[in-house]
Parts: sequence; structure tokens; C-alpha cells
Amino acid sequence: MNANQQAPIVMRIADLATMTVQAQVSEADVPKLRIGMDVYFTTLGGSTRRHYGKLRQIPPTPTVVNNVVLYDALFDVENPNQALMTQMTAQVFFVASSAKDAVLVPLAALRPVAAEGRPRGPRTSGSAKGASGAATNADAARKGGGERASGIDPRSQYANGRALVSVVDADGKVADREVKVGAMNRVSAQILSGLEPGEKVVIGTRAPAAAAPKQTGSALVPKSPTKGGRP
Repeated sequence: MNANQQAPIVMRIADLATMTVQAQVSEADVPKLRIGMDVYFTTLGGSTRRHYGKLRQIPPTPTVVNNVVLYDALFDVENPNQALMTQMTAQVFFVASSAKDAVLVPLAALRPVAAEGRPRGPRTSGSAKGASGAATNADAARKGGGERASGIDPRSQYANGRALVSVVDADGKVADREVKVGAMNRVSAQILSGLEPGEKVVIGTRAPAAAAPKQTGSALVPKSPTKGGRP
């Protein structure tokens, strides 16, 4: 071997029956990964088809690109029809948690449970004055976007699995109810207990409209133009 000389690649031999996906993950997200967790990806040419696998390895040596530290996450997928080829670009999704046939509510419908000994604050009574959504029976929610302007993920408030929702009954009355929260994404939350599919929950309230300011004095009404004169 001579480091001063480079030999051109004449031929490359590869077994395409099983492909290894090399996904680059930022150092902030690496602690969230677990060996054996479910992974799926799509390719640029086949965005409607998902290829599934399980995370196999995270080599300890990162790659630094523009001062960003990236770790390789490796997993294998079967390629029986050889639709996948080397050097393809893949968009990879790591499944942190999932739920099937789950009761879902919008994340905006949840409120934190107050600490013991502290008041919970005013509760809305009477008819619901805000938009309401129905708890639905659905598969695991898709990943979606939107954190609060403060940059804090609102899901961290329900890490203990407890939350409050305002439920609207058949008479339009609103009552608070504590529920047990399961898997969450940035849009929806799974309810393990405390709600049934079809129940309505309040996802927002409308503040009463401010009264229009009173006008003092008299308003001048313009006169109609007279014949031969200017307006």
C-alpha cells in the first residue's frame, strides 16, 4: 500500500438482498434512540411506500458537518425485489412510541393538573363558549409540528400521565375531568382512561367581546351640495 497513490475503483460487488440504511442523527436526538426500536423510511422516488426495520447500531464516532455533530444510526431492511439501490437518499423516522385503536384528543384540549394544595384556577361553567373536538378512535397519531413560542415542548407537562380536560355533556354543560395520558405527538394525545370515543371536549374559549367605546359630542354630517355651489 502506498498512501501517495490512488487506485481507481474498477468494480464494486454488493449483495442487494439486505440493505443497510445509514441515518445521520444530531447529538441532541441521539439520547432518545434505543437499540431495537422501530424505524421506517421513504425514498425520494417512492415517498408513498414505507420500508421498515429496527435500529441495530449507533457507532460512537460522530461526523462533524459545519460544526454540527452527527451520529450514524444503522439499521437493515429486506430488499427482495431490489427496489432499493446504493447511495439512495432516505428520509428516516424513528418510532419512539405508538398506539393502535387509541382514543385521541387534540393536545390543545389538555391542561396540567395543579400541584397538591394549590388552586386549579377558575373553571368554565355553563354552555361551552369555545370550539370543541370529539374524542376519536384512531391509530397512532402522525408526527406533526408546532411547539409553543417559548420553545418548550407542551408535552413535557404531561410526562407523569395526568391531565385535565373540559368535557361537554348533552345539555351543553362543561365539567373538568382528570384523564390518564398515554402516547403523544405535537398534535394529539392518547387517552388511556377518563374519556370515551365520541365525547366532546373544549379546546378553546372565547373572551367576551369588549364593549364599543362611547362617543361624546355630536358628529358632523356633511351637507349635500347645493345648486350652483361647491360641496
